[in-house]
Amino acid sequence: MVNLVRGFGIRGAVDVWTCNRCHDIWCDEKRMEHQELPPEVGLPPRRPGTQWAILVCEHEGSLDWNTVQLRSGDIVNHSCSVFQNCSVKVGEGWSLSCGTAHGGSHRLILVEPSLNTTVEL
Repeated sequence: MVNLVRGFGIRGAVDVWTCNRCHDIWCDEKRMEHQELPPEVGLPPRRPGTQWAILVCEHEGSLDWNTVQLRSGDIVNHSCSVFQNCSVKVGEGWSLSCGTAHGGSHRLILVEPSLNTTVEL
């Protein structure tokens, strides 16, 4: 598990599951504001050659996050409560560059190095 906090408040957690046979990991988001069960059953499909990461989006005091599967060079098109129709490119060393003009920021937190920790958003 990776716990996600902001200041003194818990924002959510990422449950991490490991396959006993192949040792791949899968992630499942747990958001404090959404307590209902998701419509899909089971874990999301695993994309080969990717790393699980938490994509954090911030702008003018608003914050949102999502779990994503990425590899260097990927372009992530996403919408969240902070940005709509945003395009983010993953560069070397997991750096991010946004192709959409706005004053906010994006950052990645890799899941595997953060296992069993609390991460400040």
